[in-house]
Amino acid sequence: MIKTTIFLGGGASAAEGAPVQSMLFKKYFKALRAENNYSDMKRVSELCAYFKQMFFIDVLHDDLDAINFPTFEEAIGLLDLAVRKRQSFKDFDLENLAKSSNRIGFIRQYLVLLMAEVLEDKTSVVKGLHRVLVERLGELGYLTDMVFVSTNYDVLIDQALASRDDIAVDYGVDFTNYISPAFSQTQSKPIVNLYKVHGSLNWSYCPTCNALKLINYQQGILRLLTDPSQAVCANCQSIKTPVIVPPTFFKDMSNSFLNIVWHKTETSLRDTGHLIFCGYSFPDADMHIKYLIKRIQTNRTDRLRITVINNYPGKKQEKIAEEKKRYSRFLGTNIFFTNDTFEDFCRQPEKFL
Repeated sequence: MIKTTIFLGGGASAAEGAPVQSMLFKKYFKALRAENNYSDMKRVSELCAYFKQMFFIDVLHDDLDAINFPTFEEAIGLLDLAVRKRQSFKDFDLENLAKSSNRIGFIRQYLVLLMAEVLEDKTSVVKGLHRVLVERLGELGYLTDMVFVSTNYDVLIDQALASRDDIAVDYGVDFTNYISPAFSQTQSKPIVNLYKVHGSLNWSYCPTCNALKLINYQQGILRLLTDPSQAVCANCQSIKTPVIVPPTFFKDMSNSFLNIVWHKTETSLRDTGHLIFCGYSFPDADMHIKYLIKRIQTNRTDRLRITVINNYPGKKQEKIAEEKKRYSRFLGTNIFFTNDTFEDFCRQPEKFL
């Protein structure tokens, strides 16, 4: 069969039970109230202040079901744009000598950790669709012909691939504790590529050592909260940071490891004959993805086959039409839009390959 790339968007994780990014804040603050857990008062008070000043929402007292929360993209996009423009908001400063110095940076980190906390809670018990997909592809003998590209931060596909002893997973970069199998002298297993172009909740980065660590296929960023010792680099004692590029227009792609991942993704996609989008709505904010796909589509002699699998129960026809328009406007009309769900694809991928 021709080499196929399976592109996993947020809808693939949502099919497993993970929350979509538009529901992150409501779920987080509901859980916070229900558990009455304000152990990290600094983080909670800063998030409360940010939502109250910037969006006029009292997250501890207002009716959460009645609130029209900003999306995660909007909440963190304001901060990213302020950093890019070297500007501040009242009481939320960049680095300076003021008491609130770099408050923007701290709020941004808190929002990323908020997202990690919600995803950790919701993906701990899942339907297992990613594992069903990987197992079925293995049964068919197709698994090593697949390349996986994910925009998701969770580790659902990581865990599904890691559950198989007969393959080696290559993220496209070396970790301090996990060498890329493509360059390993002792590696003999077939390699399956997994490129996480927006980072991952099981990656931690030391900016002093310029080193990346893989945290055992688990969503380890939360350990920065629950176990402070995990935030300290064992080599230089610097504080490690998450490698997360939020879904905003203003993506910071300066991390050298992410640049390598993007390069490897483009190189791998050049050999792809069939691109399957799963749970991905082709959002306007993902211009980096659009740029990448357009380069792949135009810099080839043959026509790239494109399939879109993004249906789900109760999906409105207007939304379906909008997504088709976005895809067709940018990639042309030679696209196969299915009426199937991600679960359909996982259980019978052979129907679509």
